[in-house]
Amino acid sequence: MALLCAMNTCSALAPFKKAFDEQYVKSSDNDALKAAFKSASCNTCHVKGKKKDWLNGYGVQLAKRISGNAKDRLATAKAISTDAQKSENEKLLAELKKALKETESVKSPSGVLFSALFADSAMPTAKGAKSVRAEDFESDDEAKKN
Repeated sequence: MALLCAMNTCSALAPFKKAFDEQYVKSSDNDALKAAFKSASCNTCHVKGKKKDWLNGYGVQLAKRISGNAKDRLATAKAISTDAQKSENEKLLAELKKALKETESVKSPSGVLFSALFADSAMPTAKGAKSVRAEDFESDDEAKKN
């Protein structure tokens, strides 16, 4: 999974996968959930066989809740200093953790809450997939402006 999503970009970032793993998988005693996550890996948020800017319904919901372009935010911070990069990474992880929690109460494209999906040891499917590069893709901060 290794998700780093923002309004117009999505890239791999190991700390994002780790955040999902810590919040849902490692804290669970459900071996079926652990196996499902291990099998799905990147496809917990991304769509198998497509470029990484394609997200399934779950990935789309997470991406909409992360402000701005995360990749650019990290690059800008890195150009300033290592400390700035570390601070920006921490901010992004905090946004992701909040997005993970908020998305639990969102219905998946199949009509089941994402929290119920995980409780049933299931992973999101490609249903509801969208490219974050699509013109009609909006993060929540963009939608609030309209």
